[in-house]
Amino acid sequence: MEAARRLPVLSCAEAAAAEAAFIGTDKKLSWQLMRCASLGVAHEALTLLRRQPKRILILAGQGNNGADAFLAALYCAQPGTEMTVVFAGRRPIGAQALRAWSTKKRGVKIKYATAAKLPDLGRVKFCLIFDGIFGQGFHGPLSKDLGALLRNTEKLQGLRIAVDLPSGLGDDTRGPAFRADLTVSIGCLKRPLLEPSARKFTGRIRVLDIGLPLGETEEVSATEETLAPLRQIRRADADKRHQGRVLIIGGSETMPGAVLMNTRAALQSGAGLVTTCLPRSLRNKAALALPEAMWNPFATGTSGYISADALPSLRKSFPNKDVLLLGSGMGEKSAATLVKLVKRCDLSLVLDADALRPEIIQASAPTKIRVLLPHAGEFKRLSGHTMTPSAGRAYAKQTKTIVVLKGALTCVTDGVRTLHIPFGGPVLARGGSGDLLAGMVASVLARRTELKLTPLEAVELAVVWQGCAADILSRKQGEEAVRTTDLLSELSSALLS
Repeated sequence: MEAARRLPVLSCAEAAAAEAAFIGTDKKLSWQLMRCASLGVAHEALTLLRRQPKRILILAGQGNNGADAFLAALYCAQPGTEMTVVFAGRRPIGAQALRAWSTKKRGVKIKYATAAKLPDLGRVKFCLIFDGIFGQGFHGPLSKDLGALLRNTEKLQGLRIAVDLPSGLGDDTRGPAFRADLTVSIGCLKRPLLEPSARKFTGRIRVLDIGLPLGETEEVSATEETLAPLRQIRRADADKRHQGRVLIIGGSETMPGAVLMNTRAALQSGAGLVTTCLPRSLRNKAALALPEAMWNPFATGTSGYISADALPSLRKSFPNKDVLLLGSGMGEKSAATLVKLVKRCDLSLVLDADALRPEIIQASAPTKIRVLLPHAGEFKRLSGHTMTPSAGRAYAKQTKTIVVLKGALTCVTDGVRTLHIPFGGPVLARGGSGDLLAGMVASVLARRTELKLTPLEAVELAVVWQGCAADILSRKQGEEAVRTTDLLSELSSALLS
């Protein structure tokens, strides 16, 4: 099977040069790419809006970014939609931009306003607001007039979509910029979007593949093609023992839920055999709730957390397993026991939550596959640094681990390559999402030989899978009235879509 397509992370200048080299003087190709980009932006906007727009505002520059925004708005519009265009400065120039602006749609009313009218437009409730002022061609600093224009956009009401980049961001500028709810980066992931200072402007980030022949770099953005190995039919002679044997050790008497979510996720994501070790007092209820798993009890101390007395029985669970997932819901008091446990474990390790401690990482064998899944606070505890892609890459290289940096734009790194995952979103911002991801990572990692994946590819697949399922859940049920475990019912949908 061919490797999944990934899109490189490029500077705006690199992206513009690659696009220009591909298009050359081919006007037909240029128009096709503009239409493809605009359709993709429109799709992402309507997916997030979840209804047909009645009023759309376009903030447009004179180049192709403004034309992209106009076409995207036109694709979103239906008969009866009112579109308002505000030009930031001069009117459009360039053959493709002029062609785009000459496009019409029956029943759609288009009116034009000057930038001076923006304060008045702040009283209008728009469904969609498209920012197409600059795109990747911006070089700062902002002029006084454009700075005032961007400040006036702050009070606009509606879902705010940045086409390619929020205007005001670029290779040499970090804002001020248009504040977007969604940024659709066209062709590849633009490096300015990854700057920590850009987060307050970008909103959620999506990367639109328009087919540019871009080579991979050491820093890339994943695509849905990552899921291809799970979209194949299973071998006719598939055996449960060859579909991943996952061992999960976790939980405490006061935090039983996390290890149950680990187990549910590992089962739902295809593991052939799942064995879960948890406190003795929880075993019977857990077995009734999830009969597909095997349940082994371990001893706890008077506080309800794992005790050193549990070690002999836990080590008996190691044989005939592929991966050990450790740490969920175990509590701070478990650290000393977990150090002793990993010292004599030769399984691939997935470490989460209470297993994410420097002494546990140091005690585990560096020759084995080790996957760490920290959020920002846990990464700070491990490394002493603020969580950024570059800090994560340095830590992964130092510790010879694969690190999943969980956040608004999750990334996966092995210290050499960094993979950004532009799927998922705020629907995952609830307790237990990380526990589900840990179970999925353990499951796919345990199956990596059968799926013909490297360890890094297996982890990437699990993270993309969760993100795509989260996007489907969000489309179906919104982002508010859902439970964390609702995500599991969409794992199949993500593979079948």
